[in-house]
Amino acid sequence: MKVDIPFPSLLEAISSLETAEKHQLWQLLEAELFADEEEDSPEDIAEIQAAHNDYAAGDYITFDEYHLQRVSKLR
Repeated sequence: MKVDIPFPSLLEAISSLETAEKHQLWQLLEAELFADEEEDSPEDIAEIQAAHNDYAAGDYITFDEYHLQRVSKLR
């Protein structure tokens, strides 16, 4: 069944989702968009999941923070 939902309405609905629901939607979209691509290895999948988990836990730095760290190490 195809439902015609205006794109702005879809964007509004997505913005109201909780973070976990957005992650589920992201996984669904990835599966739809990249279904024909070669399957990731179990190692790749584990590494990607670990990166998603780190990001969700706030365990990351921005590029600007990284750049400042690199510059300070070079001095």
